[in-house]
Amino acid sequence: MSEPKQDNQSLIKGAMLLTLAALMAKILSAGYRIPFQNMAGDMGFYVYQQVYPFYGVMTTLALYGFPVVISRQLAQARAKGLEKEARLSFALAIAGLAVLSLLSAFLFFFFAPQIAFVMGDEQLTGPLRLVGTGFLFLPILSALRGFGQGHEQMGPTALSHVGEQLVRVTCILLFAYLLLEAGAGAYGAGQGAVYGSLAGSAAACTLLLVSARRVRWREWVRISGLSLVEIARSSGQVLMQSLFICLNALILLLFQLVDVFTVIRLLGAHGMSETSAYLAKGIYDRSQPLLQLGTILTTTVALALVPLLAKAVGSGQYKEARRYRDVALRLALLIGGSATIGLFVIMEPVNAMLFTDSSGSNVLRVMATAIVIGSLYMSAAAILQGYGYTHIPAISIAYGLFVKLVANFIFIPLYGTMGAAIANVLAFSTMAIIVLAVIRRVDQKIMVSRRAYAAIGITLVFLAAGAYGWKMAAERILISTNPSRLTDTLIALSTSLVGGLIVLACLAFLPILSEQEWKEVPKLDKLRRLIAPRK
Repeated sequence: MSEPKQDNQSLIKGAMLLTLAALMAKILSAGYRIPFQNMAGDMGFYVYQQVYPFYGVMTTLALYGFPVVISRQLAQARAKGLEKEARLSFALAIAGLAVLSLLSAFLFFFFAPQIAFVMGDEQLTGPLRLVGTGFLFLPILSALRGFGQGHEQMGPTALSHVGEQLVRVTCILLFAYLLLEAGAGAYGAGQGAVYGSLAGSAAACTLLLVSARRVRWREWVRISGLSLVEIARSSGQVLMQSLFICLNALILLLFQLVDVFTVIRLLGAHGMSETSAYLAKGIYDRSQPLLQLGTILTTTVALALVPLLAKAVGSGQYKEARRYRDVALRLALLIGGSATIGLFVIMEPVNAMLFTDSSGSNVLRVMATAIVIGSLYMSAAAILQGYGYTHIPAISIAYGLFVKLVANFIFIPLYGTMGAAIANVLAFSTMAIIVLAVIRRVDQKIMVSRRAYAAIGITLVFLAAGAYGWKMAAERILISTNPSRLTDTLIALSTSLVGGLIVLACLAFLPILSEQEWKEVPKLDKLRRLIAPRK
């Protein structure tokens, strides 16, 4: 009787390990862009951001998509004792991924000039060809991660993911610096960043191959007689299932891809020269690390309750499921709203602190609005998956991408990069409305505790007033004496601290969470007891 319990514990520990590794990697992935922009400038940042989304889609599929599908196929076949079928499915997956990676690399290498032309900058041909090289790592990254997870070994996936990001971030900054010192310019720096990404993928493959030496995975691909029809059918199924699984993880990258193919061309319609359009796109891309970090912070806290929701639904405890769902949405609104309001207030000093100057602060303010809306969408989408409505997020993303594309064409010729930011907000709003409407239909209501949502509203008002007041006072004292990037840093950090304390105080004293809900989030309960001890 003890073995199933131990298996469950090992699975839980493995899932926690993967979650922790993903969180660390996401923070690294968002954070390195700031020093890179400081070194390469907005022009170098533009070059890298134009080609990175293609590579980002590949690495996301190689982490969240293909391995999950492969591991599921292996686990299901092995659970039924169908060892031969498990080996066949693994062999087909590797063969299909090999064909897909070679085809992708071929397309990028030979059609890079055409892709760059459509993007509006033919000098991107070289970086795009390098991106195509990265797809050659796809079979090893996906297959070995899937093989390990299918055998309930999460360590190799977690180790390779964190190792990939550490090597990638280090090499991106190192190669960009060396090429800039050598006089390669902005395009050289962007190309160096792609080389850094390739180094990260190579490191991940090395770690996976070393970790997999003990499991004899090569024996699983020694199956001859696979037909091209079988390979094509299997690879198509794996690709579609993988895309479906990791759509939420891909959403920011998909929006970036829409911008990659539309912003430069449409800025020309706005009356900008090519060089001005490139710089404007680079400044607009400053929003990506802010948006990524903001949604990571919000969804990490809010989505921690989704497994509890799924468990409650599975056991028929729908009242408990509704409460968990409501807490997740409340935390998404509170943390996402706080991030949006905080950035809205201090965007100029934050922009100068992180990116050397305050150019494009109004555009970044609008993009910051997408943090709270995107956080609500991502939390609501995960909630629907907990309820079993896995197809709804995919439908909402399709609508969101359509709105993003149409809005880009409408607003960028009128308002420049501000139009692209408006399009992002409209797209996220469309997606959030769809998933929240479905939650209301499924659960009869969205707001279970209106008193708690009112308390969140009061908190956000206090935050806006307190942060704005502190910022104005700090500017009078610091900027009047010695305006500099250091003073911007002091204003941004001190205002963030004051805003954080306001939110924590409101969280402790206002009825945002009930006593029962506090007890179910022990770390937050300890924090509340520290701030406001109660008997």
